[in-house]
Amino acid sequence: MAAGRLVNHVFRYGGNIGTYLILGGYDVKGPQLIEVSADGNSFGFPYITLGSGSLAAMGVIESSYKDDMTEEEAKAMCIKAIEAGIYHDLGSGSNVDVCVIKKDKVTMHRNIKTDNKKVFAKPGGYKFDPKRVVVLEEYRQKLVVADAA
Repeated sequence: MAAGRLVNHVFRYGGNIGTYLILGGYDVKGPQLIEVSADGNSFGFPYITLGSGSLAAMGVIESSYKDDMTEEEAKAMCIKAIEAGIYHDLGSGSNVDVCVIKKDKVTMHRNIKTDNKKVFAKPGGYKFDPKRVVVLEEYRQKLVVADAA
């Protein structure tokens, strides 16, 4: 029901709602994973990856997925897949979250692993020692902006 309503909503906007989602849940058919794209299409699969790191994550999942995995095996596979996306894609984040969906319970495991942290001396960016940077040439010219009137 949730996937159907979501698909109907985004379809009405003809792709102008930039939504690419993985919807997970449990219904009368059992556990469900459904991909919903911005154009209103939806697909159900036993495993799905989306996002800029999805190709690396999919490679891990395709090589290790099997039916009837234990919860611990499935979590370990998901962690490994998310890490692959993080390590092999500059656009991906740096921490691993896993959501376990069962018939009567949803458990969110936040920050299971946090790798590739971005370290700053303080908020605002990196600080470089000016003596360590050799300026080979400098060109300065004053820019004059003409009045548009």
